[in-house]
Amino acid sequence: MASSSGAATASSSGGSAGSGSSSGGSLSDGGATAHSGADGGAVWQPTSAAPIHFHWMIGASTFTSGDILSGQNGQAVYDIDGANSTAANVAAIHAAGAIAVCYVDVGTLEQGRPDYADFPSSVIGPAVQGWPGENWLLVTAANQSVILPLMKARFVDWCQGKGFDAIEPDNLDAWTNISNVTETDNVAYDLAIGQLAHALPLSIGLKNVMTDLDPSQYASFLALFDWALNEQCYEYGECSVYTASGSFLPAGKAVFDVEYNVAPTCTQADQVHMNAQETDLDLVGAMDTGYEYTPCVPDSQATW
Repeated sequence: MASSSGAATASSSGGSAGSGSSSGGSLSDGGATAHSGADGGAVWQPTSAAPIHFHWMIGASTFTSGDILSGQNGQAVYDIDGANSTAANVAAIHAAGAIAVCYVDVGTLEQGRPDYADFPSSVIGPAVQGWPGENWLLVTAANQSVILPLMKARFVDWCQGKGFDAIEPDNLDAWTNISNVTETDNVAYDLAIGQLAHALPLSIGLKNVMTDLDPSQYASFLALFDWALNEQCYEYGECSVYTASGSFLPAGKAVFDVEYNVAPTCTQADQVHMNAQETDLDLVGAMDTGYEYTPCVPDSQATW
């Protein structure tokens, strides 16, 4: 689907995994720190101190061992579809020394998801343009008591139960795409999503929405989101939001940028310690046709 800035978001069909070598998988090495979650467990909190090799494969057809990439030096991360993956997929990622991130749609609802029938029609909004079979969720204050427990169930069943380290929540920006949800309600919902993840405890990233926020809102989001993921900030001239005062990079938190149509300005990305890459729009697995992955920092390199 497309964000308000025109950045494309990959569909959530498919689920795959892959990983790097054992040189980058712990919670504390490769530019990552850990903080205590709600039950005292460690939450993955990646920093910008060193490059992190981010492999985004949520569109992979089926996970195979071939999706596990060799030659990883430093921390590697694999972001795969939560619903369509298995505990064995996550175990393979961990066995290779990498971090496993669980993709979950939190702002839209897709036909074919195993819990689709659990969502009452009253919380289902307009269709997502460009993505057939997907609708916006009406994350209004009145509906959040219905939607948030369903999202918690997804986090538990799709992510925590399979052993994932972190969550990538998609479509946090309904208010910029439809008129049925206000910014106030949507921001409250997004912050509640961050709280749900940490209560498990799991790490959680903030996807795209930083470009829609006022700087006065940064502190609230950085308190609940451990890292950031952006699509096409170089193409749309939005990367400066991550280097702004009070944002992720000045706070030492990792930022991942993915470009589809243009190459990132790698000299600038490396200078500010942003993990940038150009990849295929469908975000397929390494063994799938159409796979593309060109990072600014090669997987063989562990320093900026």
